Amino acid sequence: MAAKETTTHRMGDYVPGYTPPLKDLVRSIVAVPKAIFSPTYSGWDNVDRDRPALYVTNHSAIGLLDGTLWVAEIYLEKDIFTRPLVDNMHYNLPGWRDIGEQLGGFVRGTRENCLAMMKAGEHIVVYPGGGRETCKRKGEKYSLTWKKRTGFASMAIEMGYDIVPVAQVGPDDSYDILLDANDLMKSPLGEWLKERGILDRYLKGGDSIPPLVRGIGPTLIPRPEKHYYAFGERISTKEFAGREKDEEALWEVRNMVETRLEILITKLRIKKIEDGDDNPLRAFLNRL
Repeated sequence: MAAKETTTHRMGDYVPGYTPPLKDLVRSIVAVPKAIFSPTYSGWDNVDRDRPALYVTNHSAIGLLDGTLWVAEIYLEKDIFTRPLVDNMHYNLPGWRDIGEQLGGFVRGTRENCLAMMKAGEHIVVYPGGGRETCKRKGEKYSLTWKKRTGFASMAIEMGYDIVPVAQVGPDDSYDILLDANDLMKSPLGEWLKERGILDRYLKGGDSIPPLVRGIGPTLIPRPEKHYYAFGERISTKEFAGREKDEEALWEVRNMVETRLEILITKLRIKKIEDGDDNPLRAFLNRL
């Protein structure tokens, strides 16, 4: 009798049938962050439970405040549990990787996983800037650091997926960068790491060196800046059907998404300034 075939999955691979956490649990998890950061949302008309999309968004410095609030809100308000494609580094952190998979629905950011999720009709979150965008340098606040990446455009075209740009403003204001990768690489320690090949082998030539930041005063506690989130107009990839390997098509889609996301970010930054903050405690802590 032939042995029954079994399919094995490594941690982080997409497996259909994920059960999202209970909404009451999600509400309790985000209750304190919502009270601290007073998030506001716009563009809800661009979010549709029956029209799965690739939600393309921006990272902030060290990424600690990214995604949680808008991902929770889209679940609570629209009954859409988005599945984020995440960097391999999340799976190098025991404990966190389990929490990420069980509560956040994390999936390892590979082409195979992304295509499998699209075939299953999942709503997917992707940060094209990856780890480098969280490892910001001085002067890169709200900058998109996508390098030459077009993978998300290729997969969206191949599967006919819409793309929804999602702008996050507020998290990058919660921290100041004191030292960045450039500072480290110019130091004796940086030279030592480079000479021994550690910089290239383990730190992607410096791209994986997180900045040293400060929040409230000299601490790592983030300043309670108000958070603003915007869901941009859907970008259809239908007109590019069959061109998922055409560099011209990939760059056209990528540039369209990047431009719209940058415009959304700029508009939210202006709104944040115009709104100001009438909370005396928040205003005081944000000046520290």
